[in-house]
Amino acid sequence: GADGVATPTIHRRAAALDGHGHPTGPRHLSLSHDGVSACTVGKGRAHVWSVSSRKSLRSLSLRRDGGRGARLYGTCCAFLPGGGHIVVGTKEGEVVLMDVAGGGVKTTGEDGGEGSGHSGAVWSLDLRQDGGALATGSADGTVKFWEFDGNGGVDLSLVHTRTLQMNDEVMCVKYSYSDDSAARLVCVATMDNTVRVFFEDSLKFFLSLYGHTLPALAIDCSDDDALCASAGADKTIKIWGLDFGDTHKTLYGHTDSITVLKFVRKTHNFFTGSKDKTIRYWDADRFDQILLLTGHTGEVTGLDIPNTGAFILSTGMDRQIRVWERTRDMVFVEEERERELERMQDAQVVEAGRRASLKTASVGAEDDDADNIIDPDGPQSEAAVRKSVISVSAGDRVAEAVELADSEMKAVARRMTTQAADKKVTPNPMLLGKDPDRYVLWVLRTVKASELEQSLLILPLAIVERLIYYLILLLRKRLGVELCAKVAIFLMNTHQNQIVANRSFAGPIAELGRLIHSRLAELRDALGINISAMKMIGSLAKARKDAFNTSEKPTDVWAGLGLGSNQAALLQSNKRKKM
Repeated sequence: GADGVATPTIHRRAAALDGHGHPTGPRHLSLSHDGVSACTVGKGRAHVWSVSSRKSLRSLSLRRDGGRGARLYGTCCAFLPGGGHIVVGTKEGEVVLMDVAGGGVKTTGEDGGEGSGHSGAVWSLDLRQDGGALATGSADGTVKFWEFDGNGGVDLSLVHTRTLQMNDEVMCVKYSYSDDSAARLVCVATMDNTVRVFFEDSLKFFLSLYGHTLPALAIDCSDDDALCASAGADKTIKIWGLDFGDTHKTLYGHTDSITVLKFVRKTHNFFTGSKDKTIRYWDADRFDQILLLTGHTGEVTGLDIPNTGAFILSTGMDRQIRVWERTRDMVFVEEERERELERMQDAQVVEAGRRASLKTASVGAEDDDADNIIDPDGPQSEAAVRKSVISVSAGDRVAEAVELADSEMKAVARRMTTQAADKKVTPNPMLLGKDPDRYVLWVLRTVKASELEQSLLILPLAIVERLIYYLILLLRKRLGVELCAKVAIFLMNTHQNQIVANRSFAGPIAELGRLIHSRLAELRDALGINISAMKMIGSLAKARKDAFNTSEKPTDVWAGLGLGSNQAALLQSNKRKKM
């Protein structure tokens, strides 16, 4: 001031930045029906995002009593038709209806009674295809069905209509996409590792899908209601037929629990997200993995796809929301497999180097007795094999031989139906003029013994299943018994868990075991007979050698018997020479 006294500076808050992102990892993600907006939910907050600008449009607080009470933990969410409201399931058991524009919050109550929310955590919710109803699955063992009352805006509310009681905690619930109410289904996954299918109109039981060894955490159906795919904590994906409930295939690839699964509309392709921080793209008709998407640094918890399939959105515990756009680049499945194999090899090399360095450091720090210490984290024993370009190429040759043999078997079957039975079949030059099973045996014999196990180790499970079929054919014909038994035993030891979990292997494995025992017993008997015969031949040869051994001086039996003895001995000597 004028008197020389400094005037204190007054600081005023110009703006506040609050709720710009989730304080913890989002637990679920949902796209609006037009694919313009996305919603994520987590601890105490829900966010609405613009897909095009990648910015947050709205941050909504998850609280009781219209947004003024205690915070709620969101576990699942969905956009209602029109994009004006969001419905959220919470860990506290309530189903929350939120107005995006006004920020209003309506809960279903806290007493857990009829017409209110669940008495346990709401782990899953799904909106019916026509947008007129909602199903929620909870840890209290119930699936509740809700309808919407009101004309929209602040008047919109949830009305509880029906309850489906299950015998265990509900982990996931999913509507099918049929427009016919009589054919529409509801799939429910429970904690007892089972997926049950009900009719939506009457809630009558339709199918029970068994096969998972741990609870299924994600379910989705194709839009033609032909397939249902489920995935869960056992790291497997099972593809079911919704007509009879049969298992079409079990897919392997993820190394940790699978948390989310979504089909691409109007296709039989689907995406999966897992706790192993990866997203994988699958073909449910050919049972192949098409793409592997890496980028998340935490477990993937949410994933959604618009109706156009032009992009996918994913979120996870790393608090990222990633947009993956579809391009015009061609994807070759074989190249993707090779890239994944290279990544696996690099990871194994890095892990082996880390263990070696830890072991070296521990040995250097200990006394001379430390050499006898075994690392409990390291492998106690492992196969004396090493991945190399030769072993990988040998595995590719075995897989290619199996595929060529399958193609030839199908071609022969078609020719048998279209041509006369007595017409001579021309040998296939691709198989070197051999039968399919003999060609597979020929390729197996061309693999070096030191590379055989490693080449078999890289084979996918589908090729292993077909290779077992050709091993059965070869054993029936008594061809390459020792090699077939060695290959079969190694495949059983390597793929034991997958084979036991897949029912389609039960019959072939039983037949293979019977043939191996019988053919090896025949070989053992033949070897025993041959060894005994060789011993007998040896004994006879030795006896013959002893009988005609002339190295010793002959004994003169006529000695001392007078003059005639010399003449008799001469006659006897001449007789032996003639013999």
